[in-house]
Amino acid sequence: MAKESIDVYYFNTSDYHLSEYVPAYFKTIQYFSNFSGSLATLLVDRKEAYLFVDGRYHIQADKQAGIYGIKIVKLGTEGAKEPIPFILDHYGKDVVVGLDGRRTSTAFGQKLIRNQIVYKSIDIYSKLIENRPALENCTLKSLPIEVTGKSRKDKIKDLLYCLGDRCHIVDNLECISYLLNLRGRDIAYTPVFLAYLVIYRKDIYLFADIERLSDDDLDSLFADEVIIRPYDSYYEFIGGIRDSAIIMDFNKTNFETYCKLLNKGNQLYDMRSPIEDMKSVKNKVEIDNSRLAHIYDGVAMVRFIKWLKEIDKTTINEYDAANKANEFRLGYKAYDLSFSPIVAYNANAAMMHYSPTSDDSAVLDNSGILLIDSGGQYEEGTTDITRTISLGATSQQLKKHFTLVLKSMFNLSEVKFLKGMSGCQLDILARKDLWNIGINYRCGTGHGVGHLLSVHEGPPNVRFSLNPNGTEVVPLRAGNILSDEPGVYLEGEYGIRCENELLCKYGINNEYGQFMEFETLTMCPFDLDLIDKDYLDDETIKALNSYHKKVYETLLPYLSDEEAAFLREATRSI
Repeated sequence: MAKESIDVYYFNTSDYHLSEYVPAYFKTIQYFSNFSGSLATLLVDRKEAYLFVDGRYHIQADKQAGIYGIKIVKLGTEGAKEPIPFILDHYGKDVVVGLDGRRTSTAFGQKLIRNQIVYKSIDIYSKLIENRPALENCTLKSLPIEVTGKSRKDKIKDLLYCLGDRCHIVDNLECISYLLNLRGRDIAYTPVFLAYLVIYRKDIYLFADIERLSDDDLDSLFADEVIIRPYDSYYEFIGGIRDSAIIMDFNKTNFETYCKLLNKGNQLYDMRSPIEDMKSVKNKVEIDNSRLAHIYDGVAMVRFIKWLKEIDKTTINEYDAANKANEFRLGYKAYDLSFSPIVAYNANAAMMHYSPTSDDSAVLDNSGILLIDSGGQYEEGTTDITRTISLGATSQQLKKHFTLVLKSMFNLSEVKFLKGMSGCQLDILARKDLWNIGINYRCGTGHGVGHLLSVHEGPPNVRFSLNPNGTEVVPLRAGNILSDEPGVYLEGEYGIRCENELLCKYGINNEYGQFMEFETLTMCPFDLDLIDKDYLDDETIKALNSYHKKVYETLLPYLSDEEAAFLREATRSI
């Protein structure tokens, strides 16, 4: 930093494509700070280091990075400032900020420019990293129309109709994988591949290494008029684009791209990619397949819960339980996990994104609770489910909180609402019963879920707080799949979360307009041992019993007699 005249160096958790989950090659914040969460900012000056995390990671950041003297900035708490206001207040406008423009969003870069902060795009970290993992270079897989429900050619046709004569730059890997019906494994848990896409003068340019494609896939891409260029030639190519109207999502396009396109007569428009909306609305084939994926996932989860209930819990730890859940899922129908499972006992569950490791894992006991948030990638779809499971004796306070979380989840999943409403308008349904007792959870209530893509997908989401993308105000649409996951997190005591996946669909249409409703896709029981009926109303009891009846009837054909007997008891009416 001294050699390059840099006062503060900026790290984030992104790759060149601003992905949420990234290849190990890009986990530089973890290398330098020991923090392993999926979202953070690290600022390093000549004397101190500051790690910025949101409410999901406050406890985890203290535990993993704070112990090494890194100062933790807990966003959402009183006095905590986002990185740019922090830079201005802490260092003043004469500061020089170093960053890697390939891994920094255009939105962040523009904030630096608007605040007249001097920046220098340079990679000064790579040469310091020892034994850095290599990037994947696997063969890509083409998905048939029986899985996607729509051909590549038809998707491209729809996209070109939306774009008109405008150029479109796409750095986002999920959009590229969706549009081209291709999948890879460059990122753990998310079946995408490193590539860029440029639609220029209505020609489709895919920047990816050609040796990763089979001869059949190459022939198919050429037939659909997709032009393939080397991955490393992307910046040179876009540097030659001039006098064009260009659509790009500033939150999902890297700053290096923006700088290459700037000042060449181009008109740059910050706009969510039309591909985002296309892929978030699942077609009939994707929906039917997703229903089946959730049945398979439910079978695996029932087998895990049965195993957990029946063993002596003192013989295992969180890491053992996580491996067993993975074994049930991968040994049945899943070909991969959709994220690293969160398996947390008692107080560890208060860390929303805690994940046990072989050398840092709590031993269980025949009391308390275990929270497991997990999911799978199936040939039919992507799943995400959380269950809080009783391991034995629990307090009345815990049962009260579990019951209210469960009720909060049903408050959202059972609602009927008018077409045009967004997630921010529905979020209070999942919070009101917790707010009534003075409790809140520092995260959104729900996120969109991709189809054979990322387990976190925009634009659909449910939360009351505004974010830079503004997706919480985007109306929910029929075909959106999203999670419903309220919770209670008490530091030092326990964490509780109940999560189902929901399909948004059309309801009745009458003189008041088109109503929307949710269909629950997740098929797995909730732990009746944790329910205190004093905190449930008749409507929620009816909804719970109806859900459990459907779970039992749906999963029964897939279970052995012993498993069926367990599920029958687990889904009994209350």
